[in-house]
Amino acid sequence: MQAALYDPELGYYNTERLKIGARGDYYTSSNVHPAFGALLGRAFAELWADSTFPLTIVEFGPGTGQLAADVLSAMRDEQPAIFDRLTYVLIEASPAMQNRQREKLAIFEHRVRWCDLKALELIPVIAIAFSNEFVDALPVHCVRYRSSRVEELYVGSNGSRLTLFWSKPSTGRLLSYVERMGVGLREGQLIEINLDMIDWMAQVTRALQKGFLITIDYGDTASHLYARDRELGTLRSFHGHQLIDSPLERIGEQDITASVNFTALIEYGRDLGFEALSYERQTAFLIRMGLIERIVDLDTSANTPGDLKHRLAMKNLFVPGGLGDNFRVLIQRKTG
Repeated sequence: MQAALYDPELGYYNTERLKIGARGDYYTSSNVHPAFGALLGRAFAELWADSTFPLTIVEFGPGTGQLAADVLSAMRDEQPAIFDRLTYVLIEASPAMQNRQREKLAIFEHRVRWCDLKALELIPVIAIAFSNEFVDALPVHCVRYRSSRVEELYVGSNGSRLTLFWSKPSTGRLLSYVERMGVGLREGQLIEINLDMIDWMAQVTRALQKGFLITIDYGDTASHLYARDRELGTLRSFHGHQLIDSPLERIGEQDITASVNFTALIEYGRDLGFEALSYERQTAFLIRMGLIERIVDLDTSANTPGDLKHRLAMKNLFVPGGLGDNFRVLIQRKTG
């Protein structure tokens, strides 16, 4: 998964092909309507209301830069006092994606900068750090419970073809993780374990002197992710908006992802100095930030097809079956 997604030359996220939107492989909430970024901007302003420090926003995995553009545009128009002292930092490893982001954010060139997470660790910042559909793309270990023991899924080769096979766990951290989650696995059950997520949080806590960490992604708590209706886990691949059966197909040309275990984010986050302030469905978060009011206030007096498109796009952020249905928002705080 690491090689398929992040190989410097052939990895999925490092090639020039468009991944997000109608001509890509999947949609994100930020590509549905600019209201998503505007509501995030409002949340950032509310979290920072009592701070005397200029606001620094750190975004992990900023994709095309569309969400950053929407957040910055909204804060410029709606939070000018904060925007005037704002710095927006993008953590992006892919040169191809960086190029797209620089084009999208050219108008905000004096407010944005690109940085490596390791560089931030050297000079910790006071900031709001956040990610939107970033954690789900971190490589995972796939394990199963069989004959009273845990086995891990590996990639091997059979002549010129790649194959999957089971063997003993590659690290004791996997067993510790299963015990930490406190959910008894059943015979034959498959789950994904995201150790990279834990390592990423450890880096974030070193880079963040104090502030907030907001994680927006699809997933659930451990008790739901490991329930009886998830016996085969959540690992899946997408190409051209189609669900692909095997991660070994179209290597480097399709997305590979797994649902995020928010229980692990909360539990391991607590070990790393993060206090969980709120955890809720993305729909509830957006409504709390004023999504309904924005829909009501939307000027549709001309009643054009464009007006209808805007209203329907905004509604897709919260209607049952829409993009917000399976997403969660976790806000954690670090006080130093």
